[in-house]
Amino acid sequence: MTTNEQEKPRVGRPRSAQAHQAILNATLTLVAEEGIQGMSIEAIAARAGVGKTTIYRRWASKEALILAALREFFTEPHIIDTGNLRADLVTALKETIRLRLSDALFEALLYRLFGECKARPEFLQVLYEQVIAPDLQQMSQFIARAQARGELDPHLDPLFILSLVGGSLMYHVLFAQFLPDRQPLNDLPERIVDAILHGIKATT
Repeated sequence: MTTNEQEKPRVGRPRSAQAHQAILNATLTLVAEEGIQGMSIEAIAARAGVGKTTIYRRWASKEALILAALREFFTEPHIIDTGNLRADLVTALKETIRLRLSDALFEALLYRLFGECKARPEFLQVLYEQVIAPDLQQMSQFIARAQARGELDPHLDPLFILSLVGGSLMYHVLFAQFLPDRQPLNDLPERIVDAILHGIKATT
């Protein structure tokens, strides 16, 4: 390559971080509104205010774009491991509540994706491998360290322990609004963590 060729400016518009984010936001909104089958690249482009070629320069297909948007949106905050298991779990749940439960899009996506994944198990497999599994691996290591410190039963599967914590919060997200005695969110993390760490059987 000659010096002139190296100095020659590239033809075309540079990639725009603003357009990139607009595409991801439009994708998430349309997934929640229309579902995976019902949405299209054309609709995403129109909602984001970009051309289809702008999208195809970044993602090869609608499915690849959807996975990229979900990966960014659902990536959980990193758990800070201070060595105090209860405090770390409570902090993690509070951060999840702060970021997620005040976001109407989060709830809409959850309901939509439950239906989509039932109808499209192959999509669920890829979603798990690319979006869910990396977060679970990080959190499992956090639980394993607590087990090594003697804070948790070492015979329990870390993923099972995580299911107890995360499943309790998910239940509240999905169903608490239908219960007559809906509990407040302000101390929900403490109640979940304490019930799991100390057990729910009566003490004598």
